[in-house]
Amino acid sequence: MESRTEALLSELRMALQQPNGALQQMLEAYAPQDLAEALSLMDSPAEQAHALLQMDEAVASEILEYLEPSLVDEIFEHIPLEKAARLLQLIPADDAAQILDALDEAKAEALLEQMAPPEAREVRELLEYPENTAGRLMVRQYVRVRPDWTVEMTLDYLRQVGSEIETIYYLYVVDARQRLIGVCSLRDVVVSDPSKRIEQIMETDIIVVKPETDQEEVANLLSKYDLLAVPVVDDLGRMLGIVTVDDVVDILVSESTEDVLKLGGVEATEEPYFRQTPWQLVQKRVRWLVFLFVAQLLSGAVLRTYDDAIQKVTALAWFIPLLIGSGGNAGAQTTTTITRAIALGEVRWQQVLRVMGRELRTGLLLGSLVGAIGILNALVWTRAGYAWEDQLRIALTVGLAQVGIITLATTVGACLPLIAKRLNIDPAVMSAPFITTIVDASGLLLYFTLARLIVFN
Repeated sequence: MESRTEALLSELRMALQQPNGALQQMLEAYAPQDLAEALSLMDSPAEQAHALLQMDEAVASEILEYLEPSLVDEIFEHIPLEKAARLLQLIPADDAAQILDALDEAKAEALLEQMAPPEAREVRELLEYPENTAGRLMVRQYVRVRPDWTVEMTLDYLRQVGSEIETIYYLYVVDARQRLIGVCSLRDVVVSDPSKRIEQIMETDIIVVKPETDQEEVANLLSKYDLLAVPVVDDLGRMLGIVTVDDVVDILVSESTEDVLKLGGVEATEEPYFRQTPWQLVQKRVRWLVFLFVAQLLSGAVLRTYDDAIQKVTALAWFIPLLIGSGGNAGAQTTTTITRAIALGEVRWQQVLRVMGRELRTGLLLGSLVGAIGILNALVWTRAGYAWEDQLRIALTVGLAQVGIITLATTVGACLPLIAKRLNIDPAVMSAPFITTIVDASGLLLYFTLARLIVFN
């Protein structure tokens, strides 16, 4: 795929250098999504802006839809304000709102002032809703019909307005006050008897969202009920717009990216990797890194506390990386599993004790399996230099510690994301580095406590 995009980029650059007509012919042969991907590989925003300026405005605006808002911000630095405003008003209002939201306030306002009043007004209305909500994502253009229309009348109406509507998945039935009372799929309308009224074929059990509904919840509803669009209504049930499935795909990609970054202890960003400076990368990582560094001081404190035990039986130190490494990995696995289950609605706070019980049993089984291997490993490592009785004591300590640490890691790793959710904190924040740090200190404490009871008894 990458080589195909690079080939398209080369073709685009060649077309830009050829006489009039070559570029337009080339643009007609490719989808705007492919052209946007090729354009994003250009060396600089100045080159990207130059390419867009050579294109027909309709084509350039289509490409603009598929570029990251942060990249569009950089490109607009090299495009005249009036031209940028014309491009924005040609794309759907929800996409224009996302782009303007990425700009600084003064620049966004200047572009809105240059846009045609109807388009600017629609974008302003979307920007009034909170970020990452259904209101910010919704499309204002949708098909509204009346319940007393016949199927034949409805199809005639669709022929008249179809070219103006971006997507026609469903027909929304509203009353005289614009309140949503039913929904028909386009398929149901097409296959129904032309003489039937819409109220006879519409569904009245409707899935709706409010404009303040979080975008992730909207995505989950569309996925759960296999919908292509979901209507957005106000408190009185009046239609405001729809959120379509193509926007949901973008949401899921964005949310998944954010969660993956948080699981690694990195703050989320929408900017592409190569457009971030080293200092920006440092800013995204340094807070968690410093926090985890300070937290790791607990592990050092535990080691200093048991320094005399380590000096007496140096073999105890050999197994520290093994024990805390497997514990951290087990905790990270559990945290990731529970975070995913929370995101899919499979686990709720009320089930915290049930989840902890399951993970306690899981941890005991995992710990027993890994602990058995740890015992054998300890016997092999200590066979030279230690008496058989001491070997057994050390091996038993390692095995029991392995069981305890993994059980502790899975149990704590299960409850932390649920606690975070309860406190309205993103569960992904309880990331792998976080649980690893907790397990390191508590695991060492458990290990040396067992060593004091078994080895030095």
